[in-house]
Amino acid sequence: MTLIINTLVFEKEIQTGNKQISLVDRIADLGADGIELRREYFKNPDQEINEIGSAIKEKGLLLNYSVPDTIFDEKGNFNSKLANYYQEAKKLGAQKIKFSTGNFYKYHGDLVSDLSTLPLAEIQTTVENDQTVISGNPDTVFDFLTAARKAGFNSIGATFDLGNLAFMGFDPNLAAKKLSPYVAYIHLKNPMLTSEGVMQNTESLDRGMYNWRSVMHYLPNDVQCAFEFAMSNDDIIKDEMKKFHEYFDNLR
Repeated sequence: MTLIINTLVFEKEIQTGNKQISLVDRIADLGADGIELRREYFKNPDQEINEIGSAIKEKGLLLNYSVPDTIFDEKGNFNSKLANYYQEAKKLGAQKIKFSTGNFYKYHGDLVSDLSTLPLAEIQTTVENDQTVISGNPDTVFDFLTAARKAGFNSIGATFDLGNLAFMGFDPNLAAKKLSPYVAYIHLKNPMLTSEGVMQNTESLDRGMYNWRSVMHYLPNDVQCAFEFAMSNDDIIKDEMKKFHEYFDNLR
């Protein structure tokens, strides 16, 4: 199973001012298959995108691109910024780009016409259940992807984010069963409530609200997975990677 490291894993380093390019060698040395870059971590996107794309290619890592924006805005309009994000993804050499759905239920445009403006055949597009009321609802993701398939856009898939379901109060097993036909990418993290009642990601897939192995049973076992939870050192990351690979080895 392909394992991607989202740069949020190194949140501490990012918060102290390090750029994502400083993580490329480290992720390669950990033995990950790829890196997921976060657009919000770029301080100067135009400059950094050109630099980091080449560095990742040299290391032979897969590259996915996480964009903190929606397909549809709060009024239901098709997002005019999407074309720019795809240009960035092309410069990076990304194979996947990820958005949130946004307010699809207010959309009254021509889905075929709007989606046809995007290079969907060149870069796989996924939409994620995020931590907002609308886009964080698995039903929104399901309904948009169902409409997209009916419109002939079969390449658009779902990023199933396990941890976000906890933040939004949804049952992960039910969500996994519903979204499974569309899932093209999986984000793994396992949150739990702190003693102060705050939902927070843990440093371990085995510590949190969910049995991640149980949820994975309902999801495709041939799609990329990514770690998207902060970890404090490389030893912890290696332990989590070992745990992940052992799970899939046992499925054989």
